[in-house]
Amino acid sequence: MKGYFAVIMIFLTQSLWGQNNTYTKKSDSDPKAKVILDKLKKSLDSYSSVEMKFTLTLEFPKKTPEVQKGNLIQSGKKFLVKMDQQDVYCDGQSTWIHFKKNKQVQVTDFDESGSGGFLSPKQLLNMYQTGKFVYSITEERTEKGVAITDIEFKPLDAKSEFSKMRLTVNKTANKVISLRVFSKDGSRYILFLDSIVPNQKYDPSTFVFNAKAFPGVRVEDLRID
Repeated sequence: MKGYFAVIMIFLTQSLWGQNNTYTKKSDSDPKAKVILDKLKKSLDSYSSVEMKFTLTLEFPKKTPEVQKGNLIQSGKKFLVKMDQQDVYCDGQSTWIHFKKNKQVQVTDFDESGSGGFLSPKQLLNMYQTGKFVYSITEERTEKGVAITDIEFKPLDAKSEFSKMRLTVNKTANKVISLRVFSKDGSRYILFLDSIVPNQKYDPSTFVFNAKAFPGVRVEDLRID
């Protein structure tokens, strides 16, 4: 979540989490919300691969919002995220984060559990199953004949760096519209999915950083031998 995968972060609003302090454990989660999340997860899991184009807005206190366009490809545990300032490659074993402006790359072992602070797209959708969040439907509405549902997540760990998360779903089409996060430091991360293309084939090299293609780049290998 620390910025480079702000790709899945969610906006904070006045909602059920701020109004009802009975939501303090996993079992308090809304079963109706779980039905929607299970359906979304089943759809994503059915794809052999998925490519998503997105718009990411970063908002920091007393600063002008920063808007980035990006592209995400995932095939199994492998994924590639390309944004204006940084790219992330993962071949299922190692993760490369390319900081373009600094011409620097950090290489780490891929942490499938996500405990290392980096979450792949499927891990982010799976987070409602971890028992670390409580979630509930906060609004259901119809827009131009489309059923829209907002689901908010609250981390059960008081030391979490963010306060709340919101997932907005096109319930009619069973698709994610947006993902938002409100961090405790006052920053907001807003992600809108512009398009999703499933079941394409990608060469394995797509998910591996090629230093030869970026002359002058400095690679810092932090993998454990």
